[in-house]
Amino acid sequence: MSKTQQQKNVPKLKVLIVDDMASMRILVTEYLRRIANIVVGEASNGDEAISQVKEFSPDIVLMDISLAGTSGLEVTRKIKSGFPTVRIYLFSAYDVDEYRDLKYDSPIDGFIQKSRLKTELQQMVQTELERKDALQAIEKQKVQKN
Repeated sequence: MSKTQQQKNVPKLKVLIVDDMASMRILVTEYLRRIANIVVGEASNGDEAISQVKEFSPDIVLMDISLAGTSGLEVTRKIKSGFPTVRIYLFSAYDVDEYRDLKYDSPIDGFIQKSRLKTELQQMVQTELERKDALQAIEKQKVQKN
């Protein structure tokens, strides 16, 4: 296999989907796999999410805001306190300004409305791939200078 073929097979992003509904996790997984070469992990509650972040080391966590038990926002705070570089997007069936505004005064990196899942997932993946490429370019420049 050529280097180019190997690079195409290397996952660009690792995404953890946290939702207490298995059907939603399956749907999001299908969308993500159609968009790009993405490895997907799943968690159905806050405790699983924290454990999966430790084991799976995702680039991105898609966190349902209304998990059974602990809220998605509280789980997000716990994850961010231990893993501040993990990007976390809350998602919800409800599109209320309060949720969208959380990115300004909480540790989340974005918000996705479930009814616009396809479009918003594509935008999120594009944004995160561009961000990851830019960070890698900066790291490469630092190595070349040293």
